[in-house]
Amino acid sequence: MRNIKNWKFNWDKYGLFLLLIVLAIIVLIWNPRVFFRIGILSATLRLSAVVGIATIGEGLVLLVRGIDLSVGAVMGLVSISTAVMLNSYSIFTTVIILLLICCLIGLINGLFIVKGKIPAIITTLGMMWLLRGIAGSITNGRLIRITNKTFTNLSGYSFLGIIPYFFIGLLFLGLIVLFILNKLSIGRYIYAIGGNEEAAYYSGISVTKVKIIVFVIAAVMYGIAGIFLSSYIRSGMPFAAQGYEFRAITSAALGGIALSGGKGKLWKGILGAIILTFLYSFVTSLGISPYLQGIFEGSILILAVYLCQRD
Repeated sequence: MRNIKNWKFNWDKYGLFLLLIVLAIIVLIWNPRVFFRIGILSATLRLSAVVGIATIGEGLVLLVRGIDLSVGAVMGLVSISTAVMLNSYSIFTTVIILLLICCLIGLINGLFIVKGKIPAIITTLGMMWLLRGIAGSITNGRLIRITNKTFTNLSGYSFLGIIPYFFIGLLFLGLIVLFILNKLSIGRYIYAIGGNEEAAYYSGISVTKVKIIVFVIAAVMYGIAGIFLSSYIRSGMPFAAQGYEFRAITSAALGGIALSGGKGKLWKGILGAIILTFLYSFVTSLGISPYLQGIFEGSILILAVYLCQRD
């Protein structure tokens, strides 16, 4: 009896699973058609793959006590560049070139932050506006339809007709990054730097190198998310993925990744992205005003950060 009285729910371990169960019950009661339609489920999983991959990148940056506001801008630049380049290059060549560009973006972010000593929030905010300007100038803000059927059909493929290969791609990338964090020395360095950067430096860790690598990997993740998004929407949009930086931060915080760095499990951030996308899909299915959806998103962000930071 005493154990029951002293029992306290462990949000860190079971909170996300509880949220997922509660969400499923609410959707089932409120709108069972949404719950059981395979098409809606598959579409939501595709979008969760895009948000989840962006969250992997943002989560890594948060772990080293940084923040990246250029997420959506990188995705937007990749989106419009994909549509333009597919008119002249193969899918493989287009993807390689775009990911190399993302590496350069991440490298520039990292160098300005660790070498130029410019705060991450200022550096990535400036990069966000820079990339949005470049993306908009490529087509004067116009949308470009992607006519490469092979590329646009990629988003439609699924395993057993239910689980999109995009979602499987998210799980695959997640496993790679989790292996890096848990099995390689650089993973320990990332957590050490986020926990105490000065102590990490004096213990012999190359803080500069690790941080730059993290920003490069993060930018590549945003690029992959942008490519996935372009295939899904079948077009290139210079202002696509606006606000995705906040969705990525919210997902990471919802998964328990501390904004103060050095704490949290990336797989929980990915799960947070999946849950958040299902929440958005549910709210959208109710026909709620976009303005009220903004209130919803802001509330979720504040709540997620509170739950993450309260301990």
